[in-house]
Amino acid sequence: MAFNHQQYNTEYLLNIQNGFEPINDAAQKYGVRIIEADVDEGELYWRVIGVHHLLPRENFSKHNVYLEALDENGNRARNPIAWAGWTWKGRHPNERADPIPLDKPEFEAAGNIAMHFGQIVSTWINGLSRDAKDKSDRVENLHTAHPDEPTPDGALLNTLGHHSFYVVFQRTRKTSSMNDGLIHGRLERGQGFTVVLKKSNNEIARQTINSSLTFRFDNLSAGIYRLEVLNSDIVQDNIKLDPTNKEATLNLAIPLPDDSIIFGHVRNGAGKILLLIKEGNIIQRRRLPATGDYRFDNLAAGVYGVQVFETNVRQENISVDGINSREVNLIVPDEPIEPIEKSINHYLLFGPPGSRGRKVNLLLAFDFIETFSVTVGFSVEEAKHARQVTIIGEGISPADEQAIKDAGVQIERLSGDAYDIEAELTARIQAGRPFGG
Repeated sequence: MAFNHQQYNTEYLLNIQNGFEPINDAAQKYGVRIIEADVDEGELYWRVIGVHHLLPRENFSKHNVYLEALDENGNRARNPIAWAGWTWKGRHPNERADPIPLDKPEFEAAGNIAMHFGQIVSTWINGLSRDAKDKSDRVENLHTAHPDEPTPDGALLNTLGHHSFYVVFQRTRKTSSMNDGLIHGRLERGQGFTVVLKKSNNEIARQTINSSLTFRFDNLSAGIYRLEVLNSDIVQDNIKLDPTNKEATLNLAIPLPDDSIIFGHVRNGAGKILLLIKEGNIIQRRRLPATGDYRFDNLAAGVYGVQVFETNVRQENISVDGINSREVNLIVPDEPIEPIEKSINHYLLFGPPGSRGRKVNLLLAFDFIETFSVTVGFSVEEAKHARQVTIIGEGISPADEQAIKDAGVQIERLSGDAYDIEAELTARIQAGRPFGG
């Protein structure tokens, strides 16, 4: 992949024409900074419109700063050419940093500066002569002391001491900037959280959410913003403001907590299986110890039920808010218990350990399980307590299948190789039909 400087020129020019801030893909990872010139409205100056850290297969172990100077129309500055100035941190008076003529052929970058290991380089545009003193943005902190960046095939083309950058300047007349942009919105359950607004990886402003649950950042210039909610995983990237789109509305929410607990005691429950049920599906199960005590924790807000397996001993409508704890005690009668009605909507039954294709079929069924929220298991006895059962693959005998049918269950079997099973599950997802041919 050769370095195509003209492709980057086109991208940077289009970005600026759309009213966005200059692109600097070397800012966050490599610490490269754009220092804006002090320019009055209406003045001509050289503006940085793009900075790029060369990818390994663009660089091929070189260590240069490649430079481009474009005129007001986006063409390379010619007749006369532009000259670039440069220096490095700690340069002594007797060390030369001669201006660089930007006069190379169109098929390559206009000029380049060789960076030696240890140099921290800054560069700018002098103007249309060697000794000109035009106003110009500066690019700082260009250096090669970055770690190796091996390619996926193991090639080392960007290594310590061998990194390159591409910097593009454009001769520009300073215009008034848009400063009436607005980013606002609502953060559900956000009271007390702090919202931070960033631009070019720099913090612009922050607000702490009050009881109104709203935030508002105004008087913003054109560009691309990032909004973060501290102490959460909430991030909103690529919020674009420009003269044609000056307002962005965001509706966000702090996730519901998942720290609720349902606990208690099951009298006469030693050795039995206790099920935790939500929306008709078994989501957890516990074998009760000799004491009969149990605990289900890390529960999100919602309505749950608990049931002793193969009995009609159950408690429904246990509501938790993601923070609280609920104690639920059950009693298993001493006398025999009548079989219960069906407590599971749809059960996906896989064969026992060692069944051919079992692991593959489990993986293939993941999207199906996630889409339809079916209960998954490996127990013929559990399957008898479902309204509908789909047997996946091998390992369930005809006798077991008949026993499930005899329990009044609608049953089907998906067989064939992995491709057949995957195709059928995919078709059912697309049709929104979890059961039946």
